[in-house]
Amino acid sequence: MDKKIARFQTMQDSCFTFIATLFPKETYQFVESQTLTDAFGQVGTHLTFKSTERELKFSFLEQAHRRFERVFLAEKSAGTTFFSRLLEATYEDEQLYIHHIVKTD
Repeated sequence: MDKKIARFQTMQDSCFTFIATLFPKETYQFVESQTLTDAFGQVGTHLTFKSTERELKFSFLEQAHRRFERVFLAEKSAGTTFFSRLLEATYEDEQLYIHHIVKTD
């Protein structure tokens, strides 16, 4: 169980570092985590963070090859109802790397 807690903490820390790079002027708080299995049996961990400006949801999806996890980042701006995809990344060696940006402003 300690391994699971350490992994979760590392993922959360990586997200905070990533958020600070993307939105350096905003202060975020961790809101919740969920672990769900998709229709194909792949496990996904979803971490949600919130600031006064927006809510961010990181979805970590295990890959069959297990070399890295795919990460989808979605945002919901204050005053909106739905999340929209912002970018895709990979999570490898406890680091998040942008794969490609889906939404630009």
